[in-house]
Amino acid sequence: MRIAVGISTKNCAKTIESVVKIVDEGLRTYFPDKEGLIIISDGFSTDGTREIADKIESRSEKIVREQGGSLGKGNGVKTILTLSKEREAEATALVDGDLTSIKPEWIKKLLLPILEGNDLVLPFYLRDRYDGVITNQIAFPLTKTLYGVNIRQPIGGEYGLSSRYREIVLAHKLFPGKFGIDIFLTTVACCEKMKIVESVLGIKEHESTKEYDDPEKLLVPMFYQVVGTIFKLIGYYQEQIKKVEGMREIKRLGEIPAQSPSRIPVNKEMLLSKFKAKYQEFIQEKKEAEFLGDLLPSFKKIDKENIGNFSLPLELWVKAVYYSVKAFLKGEEVIDVLRALWQGRFIALVKETEKMNNQEAENYIQKQVDVFAKYKYLLK
Repeated sequence: MRIAVGISTKNCAKTIESVVKIVDEGLRTYFPDKEGLIIISDGFSTDGTREIADKIESRSEKIVREQGGSLGKGNGVKTILTLSKEREAEATALVDGDLTSIKPEWIKKLLLPILEGNDLVLPFYLRDRYDGVITNQIAFPLTKTLYGVNIRQPIGGEYGLSSRYREIVLAHKLFPGKFGIDIFLTTVACCEKMKIVESVLGIKEHESTKEYDDPEKLLVPMFYQVVGTIFKLIGYYQEQIKKVEGMREIKRLGEIPAQSPSRIPVNKEMLLSKFKAKYQEFIQEKKEAEFLGDLLPSFKKIDKENIGNFSLPLELWVKAVYYSVKAFLKGEEVIDVLRALWQGRFIALVKETEKMNNQEAENYIQKQVDVFAKYKYLLK
């Protein structure tokens, strides 16, 4: 039986050698009787990532390819899954090439549940409260509320897929080319009744978190792509959403370690300055934000405040998300406006949780789902 691990890279020269060697160790240590395959799908790196990857020695077979299609993580994943299919792998794991916290046992935790009969393995990490700002404010509460599946990290980045699920996603008409690939894999599995488990991987740290302090570098482009995919999938699966009742609990494999992730620095003043600039650009002009309707008066006061008095209440944010979904599905351009409000809500979340310990902050983030559930009727 062949099993594969796909590594998506873009300018990962600093980390790719370590990631490949750890993946190789995981394959040989935990699956010595299987034929291991490492697939490196590179997203047009300009720092020598592919050349370094080519030279890395591994006991497992290794393929290094420039990804097909245009720039974007989704196209990198599609390249991996296509090669996995061609090589008839029974189970495929996906990991990012910029990971600094990956361990050999991650490979076991992503692949073994697939070999035991599951279709999708999702990661469960210990993450800083400000790592996963798209997850915490949109992806997690919408996934849990709309699809009735209790998945904590629906855009975690690392996955295990069965060959059965691989065929479903490769044939799906909404397979995204960019950052939306993670929420796509999670949402499609929820709606197509796949067997899903979470696997505890511990702490996740990666090079790209260094760019979180300046949202324009990574988080803003990611926001457009992830949120666009979320909204398209809501439209595609709206009939299933109407039928959702109750909550499907997902089995979590492994023990959560007694560790604390590294704190991600957040510059509130800089974030407020960027929020105000985007507020003026996208919201001050009523035509840009008219889909917000009766919410607009409440938003008109927000950009006047300094950091000490700044507030963007959760209920106002949740209503804006649902208004955005409805308008998006009617063909309106909404993500520019929602992106500005999201940055404002992130500042509010920072202020609301900065004095909390890790568990208190996690409980606070989890409770936000109650507000999303309260206003779910706004989608009707």
